Amino acid sequence: MNTMKTMRQALLIFGLLIAIPLTAAEDDLTTLKQTLSRLFPGDISYKVTKTPVPGLFEVDFGDSFMYITGDGQYAVKGDIIHMVTNTNLTDVKRDGARLETMSAITDADTIVYPSKTKRTTMTVFTDIDCSYCRKLHQEMNAYNKQGIEVRYVFYPRAGLGSVSHQKATSVWCADDQRKALDTVKGGKRIEKLDCDTPILKHVEVANRLGVNSTPTLLFDDGSVLPGYIPAARLALILKQRKVIP
Repeated sequence: MNTMKTMRQALLIFGLLIAIPLTAAEDDLTTLKQTLSRLFPGDISYKVTKTPVPGLFEVDFGDSFMYITGDGQYAVKGDIIHMVTNTNLTDVKRDGARLETMSAITDADTIVYPSKTKRTTMTVFTDIDCSYCRKLHQEMNAYNKQGIEVRYVFYPRAGLGSVSHQKATSVWCADDQRKALDTVKGGKRIEKLDCDTPILKHVEVANRLGVNSTPTLLFDDGSVLPGYIPAARLALILKQRKVIP
């Protein structure tokens, strides 16, 4: 009972806050921009926008963002959740930011395993020598049958210039990239090759996204799931999240 009473009080207060005149919010926005211009040097680029929460603004730095009060005195660490719809608005923002970052990588920069019944695309940050990456690859047909198209990008965890990086380079430079990838994912060797590759771009984007393990899975809506997930289970998760119908 006390919990329900507290919730009703919180919703009432939230409703009253929404009634604050828009002119006050605009004044806060102007004040905040002036404060930020003093706090941050001119070479730091950012965008300031209002949030649904009165008096709280979003400062977007491109590869990261934060919430800050209109007077510029307080930063808020945490998520904004719409109490009525139970929507995590911060997660929505994160998903959109990931998609914008991922846009630097096109299909031409990836190795694609298409699905005849495509319902979504899963971009996989993979390491040639990662055991769970190999388990994922063994289920490629199952993912495709679930309507999940797979795009591979390389993230050699040992770093650029490592043996794993060289293997990824050889796969990319092969005449038949999918066949070469199937071979090395099966633990076999392929001819050592060298050519221009997008692997540096892959790693840079992965770092901006905060990828630190493989496999990491990114979907059409910008959501991310870490680790190997069997195809049937993944399809259920994506249906629950309405990523696929």
